[in-house]
Parts: sequence; C-alpha cells; structure tokens
Amino acid sequence: RLLHRPGPPREVAVGPASMAKSQTVKAREGDVLDQDFITPGRFRELDGFRGLAAITVVIYHWGVPATQNYPRIAPAPYDIPLGELGVQLFFIISGFVILLSAIKSGSALKFAISRFSRIYPTYWFALAVSALVYFVYGNPGRHITIPQTLINTTMLQRFLRVDNVDQVYWTLAVELQFYVMVALYLILRRGKIYRRELTTILLTWSVIGTALCLLFHPENSLGGAPKMIVWAAVAEHSSLFSLGMVFFMYSHDRKFTWHIPFFAILASINAALMHDLDHGIGVAFICLIFFVVVYLKNVPVLSRGPLNFLGRISYPLYLGHAMVGYMLLDLFYPVAGQWGSRIIALVLVICFAYLVHISIETKVSASFRSFLTRKLTKA
Repeated sequence: RLLHRPGPPREVAVGPASMAKSQTVKAREGDVLDQDFITPGRFRELDGFRGLAAITVVIYHWGVPATQNYPRIAPAPYDIPLGELGVQLFFIISGFVILLSAIKSGSALKFAISRFSRIYPTYWFALAVSALVYFVYGNPGRHITIPQTLINTTMLQRFLRVDNVDQVYWTLAVELQFYVMVALYLILRRGKIYRRELTTILLTWSVIGTALCLLFHPENSLGGAPKMIVWAAVAEHSSLFSLGMVFFMYSHDRKFTWHIPFFAILASINAALMHDLDHGIGVAFICLIFFVVVYLKNVPVLSRGPLNFLGRISYPLYLGHAMVGYMLLDLFYPVAGQWGSRIIALVLVICFAYLVHISIETKVSASFRSFLTRKLTKA
C-alpha cells in the first residue's frame, strides 16, 4: 500500500473577491438592528402622544359625526374636521412601536403572537359592546346585521367589502396590513432586521404610495379598482409608518438623516392630495412636533399627567368612544344639553376604557399571549 505523507498545510488564497465578500458580510452584520441597538429606558412621551391622538379623535367624532348617528342631538356645538388627524399621529406612533416590537421579538412568529394578543382580545370585547349597543339601544345613523358583526370579528371586513360595525374600525385594518408587511420581512430575513435594507424598502414603499395618491385622488372620489389599489398599498399612510420607524432609529442612535424630512414631506403631500391643503399642513405640523419631542427626550406634559394617563388607556378609549359615546350623548342630551351630555359621556367613556384596560387589555391579553406562546413555540 502506498502511504500518503501529509505535506505542509495549504494556504488558501485570499483574493480581492473573497476579501470584498468578507467585508460585505461584516458590514451587513454590523447593520443589523438588534437588542444592542436599543438604549435602555421607556420613552414615556409616546403614551402622552397616544393620549393626545385619542382625545383629539374623540373631540372630532363628538362634533358633526355624532349628529349623523343621532339626528335629534343636532346641531353639533362645534365642527373640528382636522381632529381626525389624531389618526395620522397614531400611525406615526405605530411605526415607532412596531419596529421596537419586531426587534425584540426576533422572529415572525413571536412578532405575530405579540401583535395578535395585543389587539384582538380588546377589539373583540369592544365589538361585542358596540353590537350590543346597536341591537338594544339602536342607532338611526347605522344599519348593522348579525352576519356583518360576525365578519367584523376577523378584523378583515375592509378587504371583504363589508362595512365596519363601528366606523373607527377602518384604522385597525390599516394597522393589520402594516403588521403583515413587517412579519413578511421577518420571515424573509429569519428574524433579523437590516437597517439600510429596511430603509430602502420604506423609501420605495413611500414613493409608490405618493405616486398612487397623485394618480388617484381625492379619497372621497375613489371607488372600485382604484380604491382597492390605494388600500392594498396603504398609499396614503405608508410614509407615516415609515416616518415612525426612522424616528425610532433616530431616538436610539441620535443620527439625523434626510429620510426624516423626506417622509414628513411625502406624508403631508399625501394628506393634501387625499383630503385638502389644511390636512396637509396639519400632518406637517404633527411630524414637526413629533421630531421635537423625540429630540428633546423629556417633555413632562406628555411623559406624565392627564395625557399620559389617556395614552395608557388609548386603545379601549379609541374603540369605545364612537358607538358607546354616541349612545351616551343621545341618552343624556335631553337632561344635560349639548355640552353637559358631552362632559358626562367623556367621564363615562374614560371610566369604561380604564376598566377594559385593567382587565381585558392587560390581564386577558397577557394570558392569551402566554397560551399562544406555549402552543405555537418551543419556548
């Protein structure tokens, strides 16, 4: 037998191509947004922003929209159409929070469990209450059926062309689309988030969104295929979610980039196109205020006090203020008048939201999340 005598170890040639590949891999790994990127501490001002957004939407809906549901309480004592911009603020907050949630989750499955357990239990309870209000007390401005209510439990009614039981539920469908997009990215990247890659995706998404707004506007004139295209692309709100994400990055590394004003400008253009110039200016103002708060880091009026409290109960407050709130306005209007009924309704709706928050939103959602985690993951 011939014995092979081992020779000296072979040297592997490292050429320009392999060196470039190694450097690319290192740069890519250094671009990952992970737990190390997140600075410690809670950004309490976000709760204040949530409270501001929620109370703004409540005030808006309790103007003219309330009289459209219960005509006997007309005319409304005020009309503040720009109050609906609280929703735009919610979408910026969502972009900020969802990127944080995606980083902490580390996988599409854990992210999905986190989001599902966070939004659905409270939504199901609010939906049941709204349906009960309609079927027991009535609402002259709406027509609701039991099949419609059952379809609403999926939160997918918008895509099935079924009307919302409560008019405010349309924003949940938009949020759900955003969550699905983030989950798909986590699936493709196996739980990792690459900053430059994500930013490129956000830029592309936002530019496409504005292009669609230019092509199909204003919103109230849309129907058929154009409306479905605008909905599917989240055209009007893509830049708001994107802005929230870059605000999150800036809040942790304090590196200002041109993406911040770019997304803010696109968001303002979208609002002006789909609504009017006043909405565009309003969105620009919201973007500016959000940046100032992130830059300052410590804004007491948002980090504590009434707005912060309202922010902590903002989700059930948002879900309950319309159908339940309108009923309370109609119920107390004969004895308390226009303003008295609104004060009483506000107190009662806040109490309702607080009770839902300390029970359904916290305890039930936490139990639901633990159950899904046990059943769906190995952890």
